[in-house]
Amino acid sequence: MAEPIEQGVTRRHTFFCIDRQRHTASTRVIDAVQKTITVFGQEIEGWIVTTEEPVIDKTITLEESLDDVGVRHDPE
Repeated sequence: MAEPIEQGVTRRHTFFCIDRQRHTASTRVIDAVQKTITVFGQEIEGWIVTTEEPVIDKTITLEESLDDVGVRHDPE
């Protein structure tokens, strides 16, 4: 049987945070812009950050997807 095919891709996330170092320590930062936003009438200083993270897409064969059919019983 052939090895599963894996393809590496990246996914970008853009978010607002007030602690840039904490939220970007383990990811690759594409862009970070200081921004002041208003939440419930209160001004908050923070960052609009865009990060890029690797994601692995794996092509699952029909045989592999049917391996456990009938074994798992979902009570829902």
